[in-house]
Amino acid sequence: MKRIKEREVDIEFVEQVIKEPLEVIDVKFGRKAAYRKLDGYYLIVVFEEQKDEIVIVTVLKVDDARLNRYGFNRIRF
Repeated sequence: MKRIKEREVDIEFVEQVIKEPLEVIDVKFGRKAAYRKLDGYYLIVVFEEQKDEIVIVTVLKVDDARLNRYGFNRIRF
Protein backbone atom coordinates (compact mmCIF):
# COMPACT_ATOMS: atom_id res chain seq x y z
CA MET A 1 0.00 0.00 0.00
CA LYS A 2 2.94 2.33 0.59
CA ARG A 3 3.90 2.48 -3.12
CA ILE A 4 0.28 2.90 -4.14
CA LYS A 5 0.00 6.00 -1.98
CA GLU A 6 3.47 7.34 -2.94
CA ARG A 7 2.68 7.04 -6.63
CA GLU A 8 -0.81 8.45 -6.19
CA VAL A 9 -2.55 5.46 -7.74
CA ASP A 10 -6.23 4.88 -7.05
CA ILE A 11 -6.75 1.46 -5.41
CA GLU A 12 -9.65 0.82 -7.80
CA PHE A 13 -7.19 1.03 -10.72
CA VAL A 14 -4.96 -1.58 -9.05
CA GLU A 15 -7.95 -3.88 -8.61
CA GLN A 16 -8.94 -3.37 -12.24
CA VAL A 17 -5.46 -4.32 -13.46
CA ILE A 18 -5.54 -7.53 -11.39
CA LYS A 19 -9.08 -8.46 -12.48
CA GLU A 20 -8.87 -7.44 -16.17
CA PRO A 21 -5.22 -7.29 -17.28
CA LEU A 22 -4.22 -6.85 -20.90
CA GLU A 23 -1.31 -9.20 -20.25
CA VAL A 24 0.25 -11.08 -17.32
CA ILE A 25 3.88 -12.22 -17.29
CA ASP A 26 6.02 -14.18 -14.85
CA VAL A 27 8.75 -12.18 -13.14
CA LYS A 28 11.38 -12.90 -10.47
CA PHE A 29 10.79 -14.87 -7.28
CA GLY A 30 7.60 -16.52 -8.55
CA ARG A 31 5.81 -13.20 -8.83
CA LYS A 32 3.62 -12.02 -11.67
CA ALA A 33 3.21 -8.63 -13.32
CA ALA A 34 0.04 -7.41 -15.00
CA TYR A 35 -0.68 -4.20 -16.87
CA ARG A 36 -3.49 -2.13 -18.24
CA LYS A 37 -3.79 1.33 -19.83
CA LEU A 38 -5.53 3.76 -17.48
CA ASP A 39 -5.93 7.53 -17.65
CA GLY A 40 -3.25 8.05 -20.31
CA TYR A 41 -0.52 5.85 -18.82
CA TYR A 42 0.14 2.15 -18.30
CA LEU A 43 -0.19 0.80 -14.80
CA ILE A 44 1.92 -2.24 -13.97
CA VAL A 45 1.03 -4.20 -10.85
CA VAL A 46 3.56 -6.73 -9.52
CA PHE A 47 1.95 -9.29 -7.24
CA GLU A 48 2.25 -12.69 -5.58
CA GLU A 49 -0.45 -15.31 -5.37
CA GLN A 50 -0.42 -16.77 -1.86
CA LYS A 51 -2.95 -19.46 -1.01
CA ASP A 52 -6.31 -17.66 -1.20
CA GLU A 53 -5.09 -14.09 -1.60
CA ILE A 54 -3.17 -11.80 -3.90
CA VAL A 55 -0.42 -9.71 -2.33
CA ILE A 56 0.56 -6.52 -4.15
CA VAL A 57 4.34 -6.08 -4.24
CA THR A 58 4.53 -2.76 -6.10
CA VAL A 59 2.85 -0.60 -8.71
CA LEU A 60 4.47 1.39 -11.51
CA LYS A 61 3.19 4.09 -13.86
CA VAL A 62 5.02 3.74 -17.19
CA ASP A 63 4.98 4.87 -20.82
CA ASP A 64 5.08 2.69 -23.98
CA ALA A 65 8.87 2.32 -24.08
CA ARG A 66 9.23 1.35 -20.42
CA LEU A 67 6.35 -1.11 -20.68
CA ASN A 68 8.16 -2.87 -23.52
CA ARG A 69 11.45 -2.94 -21.55
CA TYR A 70 9.68 -4.68 -18.65
CA GLY A 71 8.91 -7.58 -20.98
CA PHE A 72 5.30 -7.11 -21.98
CA ASN A 73 4.78 -8.21 -25.59
CA ARG A 74 1.25 -7.13 -26.45
CA ILE A 75 2.05 -3.44 -26.63
CA ARG A 76 1.72 -1.95 -30.10
CA PHE A 77 3.85 1.04 -31.07
